[in-house]
Amino acid sequence: MEKRDPRLASALEEARKQMESGLIQGGVIATLTLEPVPFGLQDVAPREAMMTADSRFDIASVGKVFTASCCAALAAEGKLDPDAPFTEYLPDHVLGKTCRITVRNLATHTGGFANARHYGAENPDDFYKDLMVSKPVRPCGSAFEYSCYGFILLGLILNKLTGKDLDTLAREILWGPLGMDHTTWIAPGPGPNEVKHWHPGSPDHPFRPAGEHNDDMCFRINIPMGSGSCFSTCGDMMKFVRDIVTRGHFPAPYYDLLTTCCWEGIDATAPGRYARRSFGWDMCDFRRPKTFSERSVFHSGWTGQTIAVDPARGMGAVIMTSRTGDWEQANQARVKLIDILCRQ
Repeated sequence: MEKRDPRLASALEEARKQMESGLIQGGVIATLTLEPVPFGLQDVAPREAMMTADSRFDIASVGKVFTASCCAALAAEGKLDPDAPFTEYLPDHVLGKTCRITVRNLATHTGGFANARHYGAENPDDFYKDLMVSKPVRPCGSAFEYSCYGFILLGLILNKLTGKDLDTLAREILWGPLGMDHTTWIAPGPGPNEVKHWHPGSPDHPFRPAGEHNDDMCFRINIPMGSGSCFSTCGDMMKFVRDIVTRGHFPAPYYDLLTTCCWEGIDATAPGRYARRSFGWDMCDFRRPKTFSERSVFHSGWTGQTIAVDPARGMGAVIMTSRTGDWEQANQARVKLIDILCRQ
């Protein structure tokens, strides 16, 4: 896609409207045929700074796809069984040997755990103890409920299997091979490219300084967690998206696990809504770009990012923004930008 392509012009006009409405303060967009294009502001105080192609975002829950990918890489090597009870890898969990909740259940948010944030610990040891006593609130596999808890457990499983923290592991088996040199699980701190994410409803009060975790749990405990809160650029995320489309670096089972629907059913938190999930990714019609096929996988982040991959149509897009308005409205607005950029 060339810079003068009318689709890009339309997308930037839509982005301008979203900024003027207070939904976002700026962002960077890219597709498989469009290099990263910045718009709007990276920071607003004490002085304004414009977004650039190198702006780095706290990608919040989009980081869960890295947890899923690390699991998929180990599964492809036969080191992790997605259909084994997760307590085989975390035997000190309160559910013990009678547990029927599998690794795949955790990755599809169908283990029965609620998305409660009840971990009050201020250090890694106490945090771990709190995690190990949590129990599900519904039968395994009976419904979908988005749960950071399950992905934190997946991260702990990766720690146990490899003896490495998630940042080290991802850099070694995922980011390194893909050339993702600007991605980190560890808060980078202040810097000229770090995006300041502003708390929705209070644009004059930053939720966290640029380069720090916006997620309170990650900020307090300060260790890489499977629930996400990574930092990355649009360019790095496009390398990740492009690889899933081209299947160029890893064994076929890695890509198959990430892009194959493996659970369909009711959404416990949205009556009447139907959920579809692959290992670590969303596949539901409600949030799927209309230009993408039903085989698409995608994921969004609380601070304002969406990545989407369509293996069937060979399409991919990354929308990185700093959200300042309503979460669901901003999510649908990012999907709209993808549809504008990817329309035929």
